[in-house]
Amino acid sequence: MHTIYLVRHGQTEWNSSGFYQGFTNVQLNQTGIIQAEAVAKELTFVHFDSIISSDLDRARITAEKILGDRQIPFKTDERLREINFGDWEGLTYDQIEAKWPQSIYTMYRRPDEVKISNGESFQDVQERAWQAVTDEMSTIGEDKTILVVAHGGTNRTLICQMLSLPLHFAWNFSQGNTAISRVEFYGLTEDDHNTLSLLNYTKHLETIQL
Repeated sequence: MHTIYLVRHGQTEWNSSGFYQGFTNVQLNQTGIIQAEAVAKELTFVHFDSIISSDLDRARITAEKILGDRQIPFKTDERLREINFGDWEGLTYDQIEAKWPQSIYTMYRRPDEVKISNGESFQDVQERAWQAVTDEMSTIGEDKTILVVAHGGTNRTLICQMLSLPLHFAWNFSQGNTAISRVEFYGLTEDDHNTLSLLNYTKHLETIQL
């Protein structure tokens, strides 16, 4: 069994302004840095055997805050990046809707069906991100606790994978900035019983001053 913690990165200016930021390497804003420090403090006493992170700075810096001075394996992996929004990168909801009518509506209502213009599908994201996680599970060994620091869309696809849920349900799982989720993962056979024991935990943000 592996215990998989999932953390979303802290806030960026594009998060707060409503711009879509898939592969675009947008930095944490000041709020995001404070959030990353808060989630690091929240997880201070949680033992991790390894940490893997998206290589995009907003996730990497959040992961490095959590890593702190822990002497454990840490690496970044581009397979954990957010969905590639292709032609939607840097646009707002209204701008996307104006140019590709109903496409963004489809993404939120039927994420298993959407293919973004010059970008990825959620199936693409799930396949690459899950391979990164399974590679780490194989490397670190059994009965270990792994922290994955990534993105809202990426984490949703991983939760669906571990719970054997169709990607149609990806948006049913909230993933706020620096939200913590946790899955006890046994495997993907019909006899395995994986458990989502924590979802979108953000209590650490309630007492910080932004």
